[in-house]
Amino acid sequence: MSERSTRLIGLYAVVAACVAAVVSPLLALSYFATSGGVDQLTMGTVSAWAVPARDLAGGLLTWASPDRVYATYWLVFWILFVPIFLCARAVHARRPADVGRLERWAWRPALAGYALGAAGSLAAVAALVDGSPENIVVDVAFYGLMLPAILCDAVGSTLLGVALLQNSYRPRVTAWLLVLTFPSIAVLATLLGNFGLGMLPVLGAWGVSGWRLWRPEAPASSEPQLLIDYGARAGTR
Repeated sequence: MSERSTRLIGLYAVVAACVAAVVSPLLALSYFATSGGVDQLTMGTVSAWAVPARDLAGGLLTWASPDRVYATYWLVFWILFVPIFLCARAVHARRPADVGRLERWAWRPALAGYALGAAGSLAAVAALVDGSPENIVVDVAFYGLMLPAILCDAVGSTLLGVALLQNSYRPRVTAWLLVLTFPSIAVLATLLGNFGLGMLPVLGAWGVSGWRLWRPEAPASSEPQLLIDYGARAGTR
């Protein structure tokens, strides 16, 4: 992979993480407006944030029918796993060979989960075209691709975060956010009512690493050096 391609992938992941921070709550709020998600509002932890957030979002949730709005945000959210998968692959390719057994093993389920999420975005396109998330294509995509992707991410990303911390990976923020993947999916998604919110640590983690790929730190050897031979200068006086 060329340096230019790596930098573009990094920028792509940064943009994806920023978009996810906006789209993820909109995805949850639009889901609560559908017939399949309205029951989530009966939970106190969900209604506590969703009701005021829905008033704040305003037209971002009412520009079309509830199913159409949800299908659109669903599409956008899952497409974000394409740059996440590419960024993780780029980071994996740059890792040293002697990283240890835990990291070598953890990359497998993590990358598998990101790949399944990226593949699931193709089914999300079908949801947008159809205009409704309540169809057999979306059901197959969710249970056949999205749900396995979430399960792989929960295990693989968490273990990968632990391994990266052990191996002093930089940036450290990526490793810490990956460690939070399992508790975020298991707890945060349940309390807030949507898996998209629970996936934010993963998207943020690779957005941080994407920034490092896009804007790499200059090596120490590239810093300007003061190339003056003071001894020679003194001998010429």
